[in-house]
Amino acid sequence: MEMQSESDEDARPGRGKILQRHKREIKALQEQKKIEAGRLMSFAKAKREHKKIEARQEKRDLDEKYKAMEDELKLKHADELAAFQPEESCEIVDDHIGYLEVDGEGTRKSRLQKKKDLLAEIEKELREGPAESG
Repeated sequence: MEMQSESDEDARPGRGKILQRHKREIKALQEQKKIEAGRLMSFAKAKREHKKIEARQEKRDLDEKYKAMEDELKLKHADELAAFQPEESCEIVDDHIGYLEVDGEGTRKSRLQKKKDLLAEIEKELREGPAESG
């Protein structure tokens, strides 16, 4: 059994394989969302049956549910990558800027500004981190 644990450490997947697995997991979640969305009542049928508001609310609820699941999965992936190579955390942040989601409130310009502020804050923390440990 001891030999197997040593070979598991040697056979640890690389960063690229982990990223591939992350993309597959996100794609699977999106496919699952499409399948579940297909089961909902279509908007045309809802209009005929005078249930348009209920159908739209179901769609919103489904979108919120899967958005939350996807955000949770992305955070898990970011944590996994951070634990995988903590010495290259700057590179990880640059590679996964898509994980930074800003609230959908406000105008496009204000959302972009919030995103820029968030990135500046992260960069500042990364610059100060090595200075404190050294």
